[in-house]
Amino acid sequence: MSLAWLGFVPVLLCASWQTENNADKFPLRMDSVIGVLEDMESHLEGTPDLPVIELFREIGCKSEFCQLSPLPATPASLNLPYLSEKQRSFLRHLQNHKSNGSWVEYGAVLTPDGTTVALSPLLGGIAGGLKRRQEGAVPAPPWLKDPVNNTQAELCPKMDSLLAPLATDLAVAFSLYHAGQASVLLGPNGCWDNISAPHTFTLLSPPSPLSDAVINGAMDGVILGTYLAKNASSPSSISNLLNEYYAGEGLAGDNRTRSNFRRRNFADLVSEGKLREQLESSLCLLRHLHSSHPLLNGTGHKDVASLVVQAVEEFTAQYVECPAIIPRCMWEAQPYRGTPTQLQLPLSFVYIHHTHRPRKPCRTFPECAADMRSMQHFHQVVRGWDDIGYSFVVGGDGYIYQGRGWQWVGAHTLGHNSKGYGVSFIGDYMEVLPDGFALELVKDNFLQCAARGSRLKANYTVYGHRQVVPTLCPGDRLFQEIKTWTGFKERCFMKQGIRHCV
Repeated sequence: MSLAWLGFVPVLLCASWQTENNADKFPLRMDSVIGVLEDMESHLEGTPDLPVIELFREIGCKSEFCQLSPLPATPASLNLPYLSEKQRSFLRHLQNHKSNGSWVEYGAVLTPDGTTVALSPLLGGIAGGLKRRQEGAVPAPPWLKDPVNNTQAELCPKMDSLLAPLATDLAVAFSLYHAGQASVLLGPNGCWDNISAPHTFTLLSPPSPLSDAVINGAMDGVILGTYLAKNASSPSSISNLLNEYYAGEGLAGDNRTRSNFRRRNFADLVSEGKLREQLESSLCLLRHLHSSHPLLNGTGHKDVASLVVQAVEEFTAQYVECPAIIPRCMWEAQPYRGTPTQLQLPLSFVYIHHTHRPRKPCRTFPECAADMRSMQHFHQVVRGWDDIGYSFVVGGDGYIYQGRGWQWVGAHTLGHNSKGYGVSFIGDYMEVLPDGFALELVKDNFLQCAARGSRLKANYTVYGHRQVVPTLCPGDRLFQEIKTWTGFKERCFMKQGIRHCV
């Protein structure tokens, strides 16, 4: 069985013994973390910054490399004596982010938007924002101390406290790959054993040193840390900040500054040039921390410069320019019925659809996941198809949802299913357009990403469903919109001796 086939199987490990063993544990959800923070804040009144900094040191900042990252000064560890044993057990489970030989990833939690974040880089970015707030207008020293001799030698440029968690993780990941100690550069995503009460997160393919969960956490840390640095009096607590960002209406009530839009918001805050600069600083520090370690032995300045360029290009292409795709296991897809047929990539076409029913775009992960299950049920049970017909579905929550995916022939455009991907917007778009961000997600991210990843040919063609099948799909208004997209072409045919073009 190929690894790609796993995309069709929800990785749900809900055996009864797991349920029993996990009954007395907090589920690995963001609201569990927020609950612990609220208890810490109630015991540390008058010190709103200290709880999250202490939580960061307790959960994730254990390594020598991490301890040298710029963080606010704090008292000696409080050891969190006021927390219950159940809460301390929960935190111990989240310590020292890692993945094991069975592809289980530790140190991550499920967020309300259906994505997974590692806590260490998230809390590190928030701590960095608090550090920047403390510094105010006073510039930080431009150089780090030599960690070996503890001198002020001008060895490494100072790391930005906000970008330090992401930059250091990137430095380690690409150094391991460069040294041949990792077979994968970045990723992957994974699946929870249970969406309602998650306890085990299993990766969908072999782990890299920098998983999707780590990158999600680091991006969120940059976004939240920046907000804290710029808004000294808001919010009243970090637990409120996390609630607003993950489960509320966004920071300061702005719906677009929620976790659903982390990739776009991160791109607005961090340029490729800035990320390269911070990665150079991190690699410099890594070399001095591990002067006798084989990670970077034999690499000169040109090699390091090349590594930095490669790292930033790979990261930007995969996690900034490409859209986030919610895998089948997260919307709790039923298994494919039968044996799927593999597509012959790269493909030449993308066929744009609307669902018509559901008529309204979903706005949250639970709504979108329910719509996906409803459509799959209709396609499998009512129409008798093997699976949901679409290759991908665009939600109104800022995410694309995996249908049959990149590898398998769909059932979306009769007579053309093996020639292209079927991409459908949830909703009825006869008279109105999808939200602008949903259109941009497909036009500016999905199509370019698919072409760059050799899934679509560079000269791909975009068609509306109605151009190849007698139908009103994808709706009059949406069809007028896609006529303006790069790759759109009229399709002409002869009917009763007359040439027609649509």
